[in-house]
Amino acid sequence: MSGISGSVEQMTQGHLRNVQQLAVFYTGHNNIYAINIAKVKAFIITEEVAINDTPRDTNIIAGIATIRGEPVTLINLDAWLGQTPLDIKEYKLIIFCEFNHKKIGFLIKDMLDIVEKTTQDLRHTEETNSKITYTTYVKVNNKDELCTVFNAEQLLRDIKWTDDGEDDVRKYVVGKIDSSKVILAAEDSGVAREVLTKFFKQTGVRYEVYTNGTLLLQRIEELNPEQIGMILTDIEMPGTDGYQVASFVKNSKKYEHIPVIVNSSMTTDAVRGKMSQIGVEGFVGKTDINSLYDLTKKFLLK
Repeated sequence: MSGISGSVEQMTQGHLRNVQQLAVFYTGHNNIYAINIAKVKAFIITEEVAINDTPRDTNIIAGIATIRGEPVTLINLDAWLGQTPLDIKEYKLIIFCEFNHKKIGFLIKDMLDIVEKTTQDLRHTEETNSKITYTTYVKVNNKDELCTVFNAEQLLRDIKWTDDGEDDVRKYVVGKIDSSKVILAAEDSGVAREVLTKFFKQTGVRYEVYTNGTLLLQRIEELNPEQIGMILTDIEMPGTDGYQVASFVKNSKKYEHIPVIVNSSMTTDAVRGKMSQIGVEGFVGKTDINSLYDLTKKFLLK
């Protein structure tokens, strides 16, 4: 355990090699799932934390744990995946994460490994199942076993932790943004693309949304740089990820003046630090419409 926990702090340079580090684990029913290590704050032994069995509207929420002196909502992935939840005592570990500034812990049966995968190793399957972002293969006892990277954005929406409805967008967008410049956005999550499209339409801006960073970079090179008012990019994407998009723009004399805003549910200090080193102008959590509106207005009207 200590080896795995120590690795979390060290694994910060994967994007430079176009790889993602995945924490691979067993669910309660021994299915193999994974989460991007950049989303993980720590691995916690379940029996070492106090857990309150609080009243709740759904069995997906398993209670509230006190981790590092803070209340953390515990999620039972088995319940969310449509399987029978086990007793909490049967989940040996909690994967402690932060999404959109909300602290959340995923109950898992056990850790398997931390693996590196290139973006080409990850098969994008959200179109067929909104709970799955990617599938890939990992070695277990010298055999290739199917591994699923679950869709955290869909999970957060399912437990109603996102402000992404039409009313939410209208509440935060308090006026049109009058600009002739275009916003280019890259986002591989269908849930998040839907929210962005609602937002852009409500603000009245010109926009183009692409499903990955490769398509966005191709489009940047087709346009006059002065036409582009802002680039909005997710981090975790197949092909070219958000780190590479930001690095390309900020390391180019031709494009470096274009503001780059990171739109990601990965809001940990480590992720923010990496993007700040690249030189991005802003960072917003997914579905944080209020902050996105302020930044869009700031950069398109400057």
